[in-house]
Amino acid sequence: MSYTAPSVTASGTTFAEFQAGGASGHLELLIAAQVATVAPTAAPTLSETGSGGTLAAATYYAVITESNGFGETTASPVSAGQAITSTQELVVTFPSLKTGNTSRNTYLGTAVGGPFLLAASGTTASTVTFLAPPATNSYAMKPPTVNSTGLTYTDANFNVQCKRLELLRSAKDGNLESAYKFLRQVIYDFNKGNPMSFGGTVSRLRDAHAVFAMLATLCSEMGTLIDANAGTLANSTDTIGLTKLKRTWP
Repeated sequence: MSYTAPSVTASGTTFAEFQAGGASGHLELLIAAQVATVAPTAAPTLSETGSGGTLAAATYYAVITESNGFGETTASPVSAGQAITSTQELVVTFPSLKTGNTSRNTYLGTAVGGPFLLAASGTTASTVTFLAPPATNSYAMKPPTVNSTGLTYTDANFNVQCKRLELLRSAKDGNLESAYKFLRQVIYDFNKGNPMSFGGTVSRLRDAHAVFAMLATLCSEMGTLIDANAGTLANSTDTIGLTKLKRTWP
């Protein structure tokens, strides 16, 4: 299993836009550039290999989702079945990632209609091999029924989830502490064993991570613009005849 960090889409902000809008205007352009990604439209393919695995003998099926690190897409179509003996390993081969996504999650089941449980997450390679059954503890999760890869999304109960955007706008208004306090609470609840599902914990962590990842991208983009447009420091006379040092650009 592997955690997927947010993959932030560049804003494409020009130097003129940066000068006109400053840090806040640039952040709004970065926010606008983050759009939900799409779910895989092709099924994974299954095959068997090797020996020495501990998978139960059965015919396995798989669905996959993809992630951009902000959230997770809905599931792909179901794969064709693959029979496995009690000592064989199951290989899942993935279709190409959809634009903006950086990893896959694999869900396995032993019936074409499921249920499917999470067996591997954060896979960046083109295949994943299973030697043992999926976890049956609190880690086990079913594929999501909603796409959570955008800054906002509507959950399965038709509630709009906008914590990422809320924390970003709060940071823009000078309350960056709110994002850190939210992150600190997520970790406190997890470490104390408070009753939050594994999926809920990861989702809340992503909310906080998205804020700091976007702010890091904001700084990087602004640094690139400043570096490429250094301007010139020279004396300038204002409207009342006073001379002062000022930066100007062509």
